[in-house]
Amino acid sequence: MLSGSDTVYVLRYFDVIGRAEGCRLLLTAANASWTEEHPEWPAEKANQPFERLPVLVERSNGNEWILCESLTIERYLARVFGFMPTDLKQAALQEQMADQQADLLSAFFAQLTATGDMKPKQIDEFNTLFDRMVKEHGRILSRSSSKQHLFGDHLSYADISLYAFYKLFIVYLKCYQSDIAEIVKSKLTPKIINLILSIEKEPQLAPHFSKCDTMAAIFTAKDF
Repeated sequence: MLSGSDTVYVLRYFDVIGRAEGCRLLLTAANASWTEEHPEWPAEKANQPFERLPVLVERSNGNEWILCESLTIERYLARVFGFMPTDLKQAALQEQMADQQADLLSAFFAQLTATGDMKPKQIDEFNTLFDRMVKEHGRILSRSSSKQHLFGDHLSYADISLYAFYKLFIVYLKCYQSDIAEIVKSKLTPKIINLILSIEKEPQLAPHFSKCDTMAAIFTAKDF
């Protein structure tokens, strides 16, 4: 862990799950000193780097440092707090997975906004990519020494990234597409569902899950 005890963080984002859930989980798992701000939008848009959210503000020893872009913030926090492997190749595997998940989010919005002849093509592409992602998650999990974590026997960036990815689709994105949660649930294997639920039981993450929606109540016996 590189961050000193006098370091405090502010996470700026909208009051929704969105693209900041991974950042919230990392800060919580690290037991960092942090708060969340919800800027008035678009009134405060011009005050943010690149005029977008999320934004991380780090304050330490009288100095302030600001970072934006959700995946960049996640990777920085994962390294600061020891959730990313120090081995470059092992770290690259976890970052690769996060990038693939980000591509799927882009594919989701592409099929959502597509029109005409492109609509069914974009839907097919999204489903193909999602099925491939679930298969890859299963492959990684099958090689793990612990079936409750993707890599190794303790919570890592990959676990947090995977959890935030599925929560986004199952809990949040139904505000854009009403049936997306059921579509995604139908693609998940029992092992992936068990992994999701085991992450929700991580003691390090209890402070976060005690005050937000979880997926434990969403999955039923028929999902296993």
